[in-house]
Amino acid sequence: MATRLYGIVWRWHFLAGVVACPILFVVAMTGALWAFQPELDRWANPELLVVEPGPELVPVDDLLATAKQHCTPVGMTLPGFVDAPARVYCAEGERREIYLDPYRGTVLGERDATSSFFSVVFSLHYELMLGRPGRLAIDWATTWTMLLLASGAVLWWPRGKRRGGGVWWPRRGVRGRQLLRDLHAVGGMYFLPVMFAITASGLMWTVWTGNSRWHPLTEDAVHETWDHPPSSTVIPGAPRLGTDAALAAAGIDRATERRAIFFWDKRAQPDSSYAFFLFDPAYASASKTELVWIDAYSGDEIERLTNADRSAIGKIDGVLYGIHIGSILGLPGRILACLAALLLAALCVTGPWMWWKRRPRGKVGVPPAKRTSWGLLAALVGIGVLLPMVLVTLAGVILLEGIAWLWRSRATAAPPPGSPG
Repeated sequence: MATRLYGIVWRWHFLAGVVACPILFVVAMTGALWAFQPELDRWANPELLVVEPGPELVPVDDLLATAKQHCTPVGMTLPGFVDAPARVYCAEGERREIYLDPYRGTVLGERDATSSFFSVVFSLHYELMLGRPGRLAIDWATTWTMLLLASGAVLWWPRGKRRGGGVWWPRRGVRGRQLLRDLHAVGGMYFLPVMFAITASGLMWTVWTGNSRWHPLTEDAVHETWDHPPSSTVIPGAPRLGTDAALAAAGIDRATERRAIFFWDKRAQPDSSYAFFLFDPAYASASKTELVWIDAYSGDEIERLTNADRSAIGKIDGVLYGIHIGSILGLPGRILACLAALLLAALCVTGPWMWWKRRPRGKVGVPPAKRTSWGLLAALVGIGVLLPMVLVTLAGVILLEGIAWLWRSRATAAPPPGSPG
């Protein structure tokens, strides 16, 4: 039974790996870059993203007035770091952004975020630069990466007398396919928990698994209020408060606040309120998240929600991005996430390399087929309830098997050439 199960797992691990590895390699390499996106972006664009701290901050209303000379502001992010610029989002262009020195009020420059280097990196990581088809492909590959990691653990599991070399460290004196196998298995097992956490958290932003399975579970009072914000009570003839006055009414002191502050500019709507979203700019702590709504006429606080107001699943959702890039553990976590992503990409090389070395000459060398038990199929269907792409794969496999069976049946039933009839 154990030998038969090993053969089934090996075959599925091999077939899924061969198909998923090209996609997974791109996602892993771009993910490794994204773990240090802030530092790399600042290093490549210091004229936009690095400022010299000054003695006083320029009022936000003055920053917006300066930005209006260049575009129509629709939103703004005030930095949480003392040496970072304020960022204004423009109505013109797909994702045009203007960067302002918050201490001197000068324009540092602008760029279209869709054409920046890390925009390309993100597009590759998120959708392979193919739109929805790319997102579906990544959904499938990410789903099967989780199963590849689980099946890899089964294949690695020590058997017989082998307990040291080849399990906890590469064996000495081995070369070729055996050395690749040890590097593949041993390296993969040491980083498996980190790779699994990164993969599982990334799955929450996919098309089917994320949107259809996960996100409906995260809806709570905070989401509901953000999607349907409270309105201001319009006072006829009274002017709307300025942004600085609204920030003061919310109890936000920019001089001491070390969280980033994001808000949309909705002044075109008379009854819109000020909504300030405060968050940890390093994405290390979701507990620092806070949302405050201020009446744009009276300055009264309408609503204040924190991470404590989120549901249990909502709190989990709030830390997923920090888990995905490793920032939840600070710099050591991001280093670990980067190394895990690079190792995941390396596994996509060593796995096919092993196959290439072991395949019989002139043949594909797919592991021999084993009849999958009904229990294992039922388990896969159960997993497919949570991970829809597993069901898609099973349906595709059944369809291909059916076509192959019909083809073989026709070939068997056809009379040999030259026979009567």
